[in-house]
Amino acid sequence: MRVLKVIVLVALSLPTGSAAQQKSENAAVKYLRADLSLRQTYPLAPDAAVKLEKALESPLDGEDEKLVAAADDALVEFNHGTALTRCDWAMSSEDGPFANTSHRGAIEELVAVSGLRARLRFHAGNVHGAISDALASLTAARHLSVDGSIASVLFANKLENEIAGVLAQNLEQLSRTQLKELTISLDGLPMGSSLSNAFEAEKVRRNDLLPIAEGATTRDELIEHLLNGIPFLQSNKAVAGEIVDGCGGSVRGFLNCVNQQQSFYTSWVARFGFSPEQFETEYKAEIEELSRANPVIRLLTPNLPRLRWTEAYTQTRRALLYAAIDVRLDGPRAVNGHLDPYDRSPFSYSSVDDGFRLVSRLKDQQGIPFSLTIAPGARDGSAGEK
Repeated sequence: MRVLKVIVLVALSLPTGSAAQQKSENAAVKYLRADLSLRQTYPLAPDAAVKLEKALESPLDGEDEKLVAAADDALVEFNHGTALTRCDWAMSSEDGPFANTSHRGAIEELVAVSGLRARLRFHAGNVHGAISDALASLTAARHLSVDGSIASVLFANKLENEIAGVLAQNLEQLSRTQLKELTISLDGLPMGSSLSNAFEAEKVRRNDLLPIAEGATTRDELIEHLLNGIPFLQSNKAVAGEIVDGCGGSVRGFLNCVNQQQSFYTSWVARFGFSPEQFETEYKAEIEELSRANPVIRLLTPNLPRLRWTEAYTQTRRALLYAAIDVRLDGPRAVNGHLDPYDRSPFSYSSVDDGFRLVSRLKDQQGIPFSLTIAPGARDGSAGEK
């Protein structure tokens, strides 16, 4: 594992004084050690991350208890990582799309196990311990997001939403003091990276396509470089040839196409501040025109509107949780102090089954508004959040 080796070597080279260690210790090292400990104490399948995430929403059972018990040492190391402010995944930018990303699976597994323990602790009435586990999980998710890649932010957002769901499903257990402390703790979480920041880092400041063309002098050499350097092509020589020929059939023409794509990316960084609808409308109009003459833009540009909508979903879910905490503290009128990030108006409030539901005007792709339900019946795996 290249990432693990690099991080451990960096860690060993750090100064040894206690104050210096506290300032410079790397959370990434702790997380990878925690995942190694987890794998040594519990037989994890190759698709463990996916199964563990599903367990966060499934009814609790004896297997969950066995897993959490076996993961005790791993979670100690995991919590050591979440207590640190610096997290450097030492990603090798020169490897481009082939950079080692095994740390994503490690964080997915650890966050899921920590989230399972939070659920078990809530179920047992250990609210303080459950909140600690949930906050540690949220911290690790945000630490994952800072590796400079779009994919890791998407993974982190998914994990954060799942853990926020655990909190929401059990929010009615918290006392007033615990609710106030939770708000303070949520404010103190690391910022992490947004999709707009990751887009700028990955697509604007770093351009993986330019190095691919280095050393190529002919059309055929360039096609081979594309096949070897772009996993998306899946060794499809016809598509690689289409890209090269669409750019004039030469290395110079390909570089011109890449530079045009780079200018296109740069022009969209600031527009992540637009509403999702405006972003998507303007994007479709521009990319349709540019794609006609530039196969690099047509075939190798990610769906930027999807990133903007996903960022809007994340912002809305975070705001719903904050609003729900305040409603639990001060009643329905507290919702007026929390504006929906989508339209800057208060969330809608309604009473539901001895609890309440908050609803955003933001809708998913099926047209269903995002909402958050806080009620006794929403505990331990029942749907509590959209």
